[in-house]
Amino acid sequence: MSAKYCLLVCFIFILFLSCFDNKKNNTNTVSEFQQDEGNSSLEIVVAASEVNEMKMFINNNERRILERNLEIDFIAKTNFGIPGGDNWIVRLNDRTIIIYAINDEGLQKRYGTGSFNLLEHSAFDIMQNIPGTRIGNSTSSFGDFNEDGIDEIFIYGFYGAGEYIVIYGYDIDKDTFEKVHCRIPFQIISLDNGPAPVEFMTYNGMYGFKVFFYQLEVAGGPGWVPDPNPKNGKWIFYTWDTSKRRYVEIGEVVDE
Repeated sequence: MSAKYCLLVCFIFILFLSCFDNKKNNTNTVSEFQQDEGNSSLEIVVAASEVNEMKMFINNNERRILERNLEIDFIAKTNFGIPGGDNWIVRLNDRTIIIYAINDEGLQKRYGTGSFNLLEHSAFDIMQNIPGTRIGNSTSSFGDFNEDGIDEIFIYGFYGAGEYIVIYGYDIDKDTFEKVHCRIPFQIISLDNGPAPVEFMTYNGMYGFKVFFYQLEVAGGPGWVPDPNPKNGKWIFYTWDTSKRRYVEIGEVVDE
């Protein structure tokens, strides 16, 4: 065997080891924040060790977990624009969603909301085309839906008074995290066959989403005769209004 041949074999072997090590190192990093192109404020790549460390920290400091013997079934680093530390979102196995701002000194801010399990409300996957990062098996996701560089939480809400599309966001002036962006009544056309009652889209040059609108009537007393909402059973389009800081209704989506 010639010296030149031996050198070639050694070079190939070293190159193989280098590629293997790189692949191995890459498996120790996970993306906890990935969204569809055009709907992402920031892709946050988080080391698995950081996620595990934060999960342990929250397990040891969240009173709800300690008092009720709960578990975290979803955790991710986010960008809700909450000052005071890194933003994290957690979903517990009692369906509670909690948002934190955490720094080296500990937990600085905490906000909470509820969520809903998908299969309890629809056999059809109504979340399949909702942009952002889906939160476990819930009817919720988080992402930059209004393209302002900050994340929000989208929720299909199934309440006693009706079903509503709710988008939560952080209000830095009030230091609150609440459903200030929209609260729109909807209906699932078919629980088995869909389609999803919300579709994010560009319509007449505006980016937003259409909702299969349906508002339940509430009785107004003896002799009251309901007056059906004229928008019921129609696809209504909404877009983000920067000056009003909320989603505004544009009108019925008309197919060309």
